[in-house]
Amino acid sequence: MSTDNNPDAPPEKNKPAKNGRAARLSAARAVTDIINGRISMDQALFEQPRYAEMDGRDRAFARLIASTTLRHLGQIDHAIAQYVERRPSPLAESLLRTAAAQLLYLGVADHAVVAETVAVMKRSRDRKTANAAPMANAVLRRISENKETLASAVPPETNFHDWLRHRWERDYGPEAVRDMAEIYAEIPPLDLTVKSDTQGWADTLGGTVLPTGTVRLTGASDVTALEGFEDGQWWVQDIASALPIRQLGDLSGKTALDLCCAPGGKTMQLALAGADVTAIDKSKSRMARTRENLERVGLDATLITADVLKWRGVADNSFDIVVLDAPCTSTGTFRRHPEAIHIKRRGQMRELEELQIKMLDAAARQVKPGGLLLYCTCSLQSEEGEDQIRDFLKRAPDFSRNPFLNAETRAFHPDAHRNAEQSGVLRSLPHDLGKLGGMDGFFSACLRKSV
Repeated sequence: MSTDNNPDAPPEKNKPAKNGRAARLSAARAVTDIINGRISMDQALFEQPRYAEMDGRDRAFARLIASTTLRHLGQIDHAIAQYVERRPSPLAESLLRTAAAQLLYLGVADHAVVAETVAVMKRSRDRKTANAAPMANAVLRRISENKETLASAVPPETNFHDWLRHRWERDYGPEAVRDMAEIYAEIPPLDLTVKSDTQGWADTLGGTVLPTGTVRLTGASDVTALEGFEDGQWWVQDIASALPIRQLGDLSGKTALDLCCAPGGKTMQLALAGADVTAIDKSKSRMARTRENLERVGLDATLITADVLKWRGVADNSFDIVVLDAPCTSTGTFRRHPEAIHIKRRGQMRELEELQIKMLDAAARQVKPGGLLLYCTCSLQSEEGEDQIRDFLKRAPDFSRNPFLNAETRAFHPDAHRNAEQSGVLRSLPHDLGKLGGMDGFFSACLRKSV
């Protein structure tokens, strides 16, 4: 959940100011830092002093170039490789990649892309980047001459790293991975969870009400400028993230514990449903963000900054509902965060799996007899979802799967029964709702503790 602006806005709304050189350089630096430093898009952009100094159009243009480059990186690298024998320096390579993204996928005028990219390289203080300018000029001209062929020379699943693609093909099949790759290339819509009068806010904002109550907008960029934001009438939350709590219905009179709560999407959902909510996160800055979000929407929860693994409540077995949105690889969020699949490494998944095991056991201790444990991850990796629940149930025999999908979700979700043999489980994939813009890859499991 986030209340940030839409990471990608339509290209036509993000034309650069002046010649766009600052935006192009900023985008290239961001791509370099994301790939080499494995950091988020926001971090890569906002750590650049000049990014903050640019006007809104150039900032939006820089973000659009960087995100488009990441969405099509495999295809872009294939195009560049047709004309480059030896990889240039990191910044020069990123300038080539971002220029190719503009030529092949953003429809920016060829002459502007070539001339301004070469100008940026010539003026670079990095000698290797400056020396690469003549090469870039020749390569980009060749790409522009053959862009119709190069744009689709290799399939979109090439944009996924091999280790991820192979895992997803194993779990979901090659056809699903192709569909996921196609949705990855698209600019995602913006989803809102609305406090009340869902259809009214959809009409006001020019959106569509999805069957489970999420309001979906297309083309929104500055979220904070939309009507209803300052008044706290809604918050940004992908439909996949909103689905698990929506299944629980009216929670009036129930106590709920939200673990790893920041920035508060599920906390707000639980409070809106009437629960008495205690929310925990160990990050002070992210908990401050959660507090701001709750204050903006006028909902209450008891917020505790603590390590989930070390925190002890008044007593174990204290809560009717315990929600654990566990730390994970976040590979399912690649529609909204195209850097997600570029900053993860294979070894990191095993580290996170071990943390998830510990957190599941800690969460289970807080569930009352007869209560519910809701486990969620925004990951496409079965090791962080289905496998975790299978193993947890082996070591916690007092828990069992609890069917929790309501009728509207079963009717609307294209694969609500994807795991029909495992009642109490919901798995969404990015290309689900593909004609409407897709949804996050998300896993949730609802478990009931025996009385």
